[in-house]
Amino acid sequence: MAHIVYYGDMRALTGKKEDNIEAASLPSLLTAIEKQYGKPAKKAAKSSLIVVDSEKVLAIRKVKLQASSEVGFFPMCCGG
Repeated sequence: MAHIVYYGDMRALTGKKEDNIEAASLPSLLTAIEKQYGKPAKKAAKSSLIVVDSEKVLAIRKVKLQASSEVGFFPMCCGG
């Protein structure tokens, strides 16, 4: 199971700081998040800065996950 760490909106939408979700890829993780927490959570996840094993994700569909993977969803802030 991948270890997930939520920040910002994702933390508020899931009600959790951390989670463990079975997923073989980042797209399947996003689908699992939607099933568990709803469409707003998936939308927030996709608009987050996503980091997998300390590497910034540039292309969601290309990312495979291992059982030991750690995924972080960081809020993207817009400047004022």
